[in-house]
Amino acid sequence: MKGRFATDFEDMARGEKFFVENFHMSKKNFEHLFSLIEKDLVPKRNTRPKDAITAKLKLALVIEYLASGDLQRHLASCYRVSKQHMGAIVDSVCNAICHALCPTMKELNAENFLNVANGFNKRWNFPNCIGAIDGKHVAIKAPANAGSVFYNYKGFHSLVLLAVCDATYRFTYVDVGAYGSEGDCNIFRNSQFGRNVLNDRFPFPANAMLNGVSLPFFFVADDAFPLCKRIMKPFNNKNMPTEEVIYNYRLSRARRCIENAFGLLCTKWACLKKTLYCGPDRAQKIMAACCMLHNF
Repeated sequence: MKGRFATDFEDMARGEKFFVENFHMSKKNFEHLFSLIEKDLVPKRNTRPKDAITAKLKLALVIEYLASGDLQRHLASCYRVSKQHMGAIVDSVCNAICHALCPTMKELNAENFLNVANGFNKRWNFPNCIGAIDGKHVAIKAPANAGSVFYNYKGFHSLVLLAVCDATYRFTYVDVGAYGSEGDCNIFRNSQFGRNVLNDRFPFPANAMLNGVSLPFFFVADDAFPLCKRIMKPFNNKNMPTEEVIYNYRLSRARRCIENAFGLLCTKWACLKKTLYCGPDRAQKIMAACCMLHNF
């Protein structure tokens, strides 16, 4: 076995600083992640051992790709892996990460909603809030014969990541793969999550009393989302009274959690800050895997 994995990986393992710089996670977390997905990455039985790409090499290659955002063909040459195998490895590792880490996203039920609301109340002094919603455009290479379907208002082709997070910037729901040309409101309305929120189908907790008034639990969002019983958005009047100004400030303080979550996500997994030079299907897997790793 040759390439960077054979020459540098063990050296980086001895020096934690260099390991974290390359993989954006500690050696301990890397080994724990590997133990969770190893069974999904073992070579096929009919593959000769001397020709097999080891499971740990696959994970190291993909984690460094997600952390650095370098071109796939560049990292493939560094790890002595063919460009033809690189795409299949990215697909298999991202699928394994999503399969292994999906349980880390808590189920959307009344108990978990209450835990999230307590977090927003204690940390940001905004009661009854059960999550902050927003969408993020991730740039991709223009797909062949796609026309303007993926072309967004910002001037590039993209897929949209619609996400909800709690007060500690942990994602509680993600929807990956909407066209860049769609607005956040349309993406939200067309998603299963959006339909459940708008039709009040989730097992929301019973209304809580606040200053003698019975108030429902709700998500916070910006102007792009619809106003309803379960979604609160800021006032947009020019001459607002003091009460509305204070409300806007408190709401924006809670809503910035999702903005901070996106910032942390893209800083740690830098591939999302750059253009993904792959098809939409693989880009969706990469985006989903990065969200799972963010929670991990």
